[in-house]
Amino acid sequence: MTSKVNVAQVSQFQLLSDAHQALIERVKLLRSAKKHIAMQYYLWRPDTSGLTLLKELLNAVERGVTVDLLLDDHHSRPIEPLLRDLSRRSNFNVKFFNPFRHRRWRWVNWLTDFKRMNRRMHNKALVIDQQIAIVGGRNVGDEYFGTHAGQLFSDLDVIARGPVVAKVLEDWRHYWQCALSKSVGLIKRTHRSRLFEEIWKVFESKPETQDLNKYVLSDEQLNDDTKALPEFSASAQVVSDDPLKADLTSKPKRSLTQQIAKTIGSATQSILLVSPYFVPTATGVKELESLAEQGVEVRVLTNSLAVTDVPAVHAGYQRRRRRLLLAGIKLFELRRTEEKKLRKDMKPYFRRSASSLHAKTVTVDGSKVFVGSFNFDPRSAQINTESGIIIESVAMAQRINSMFDHELPMRAYEARLNRFYKLYWLDKSQIPAQKLYKEPGAGIGRRLTVWLTARLPVDHLL
Repeated sequence: MTSKVNVAQVSQFQLLSDAHQALIERVKLLRSAKKHIAMQYYLWRPDTSGLTLLKELLNAVERGVTVDLLLDDHHSRPIEPLLRDLSRRSNFNVKFFNPFRHRRWRWVNWLTDFKRMNRRMHNKALVIDQQIAIVGGRNVGDEYFGTHAGQLFSDLDVIARGPVVAKVLEDWRHYWQCALSKSVGLIKRTHRSRLFEEIWKVFESKPETQDLNKYVLSDEQLNDDTKALPEFSASAQVVSDDPLKADLTSKPKRSLTQQIAKTIGSATQSILLVSPYFVPTATGVKELESLAEQGVEVRVLTNSLAVTDVPAVHAGYQRRRRRLLLAGIKLFELRRTEEKKLRKDMKPYFRRSASSLHAKTVTVDGSKVFVGSFNFDPRSAQINTESGIIIESVAMAQRINSMFDHELPMRAYEARLNRFYKLYWLDKSQIPAQKLYKEPGAGIGRRLTVWLTARLPVDHLL
């Protein structure tokens, strides 16, 4: 017997899997803002996409819109001078989460206050006029939006409309009003502010900016109807950590880890887990083994050693890989792939040599979907604050599973054990499929990093 869904609680969602589309939708939403823009990010780079979005925020402020930007302080140094200048504008408010005390020589903080500095706000959220939100795994930087010639992070966001947006905004307010969030004007300044208009004038004349406007943010793209993206109607739940998780002196009231574990533990048929950094704790391994023993099909997609941007983290995954395979859990690792031009008129500037997985999503029994910032590793579970949305949608789960099934053979290796329990990787992109007995595509430097990390007691930091 199925339970009835309260129509008043149903929200609408659209998946943003394409990098350029993710940037386009953000620009469109910022331009549509009438009253308030609330933002929360772990990382914001002063690069092509970062400066472009800052310009859209400045334009919104000049229209009378209030902008509230909360940024974790860990990677803020390159953009801090610009944010200090923008924060002096009326209605442009900037706060840093868990700020460093020593601003000029930040490394001093790691020596004198490591435990506090190690706790970061990893959440990502954008809310427009309390009506529309974007939640997911993307930070703000060219590697997340495909607007540079380097590595592309394959990521996933959702656009949300409806009742769930109020919950996203409520969660954002918990962080904004938290004692750990400090206004940039109250934080000691060690570097001169940089006038945004001066930086923008130079940036605007660069060839890459013109290419961005021509090929990504053209009038044709920005005027395209967002409704062209498939829409899913479903009930949903916002899940997040208490911001006081980052405060060593306080006891947090809620844990995203517990909320996700409850959802995964409810599986009776299948689990598809996608995480760039997959380092399950001992408890997590036991839970996955227990589900597999009950007949639940468990599949995991993570980065191979060749494409991960944090090779040291691979050591934690590597240590548990054989045990997971013995339990019948299927492991897939994203392979290095050379990407073709996006279209015939695309300039080489937008070509990428390879992509690295950055999406964090889970589908359970083909009916529930989690999308958010949570990596399945000890850092996300125990140290950083995280957030996301659990969406109860069969159609959305099927779409994600379908993307997984169709793209996986060409984009990932499958880790397996032979009859002698020796580990190998199956490459189905080749005909016939090839068996590889060494970490595929990984150089000696990366393998050495993993070997050394595996011999250090740092699992809790990965």
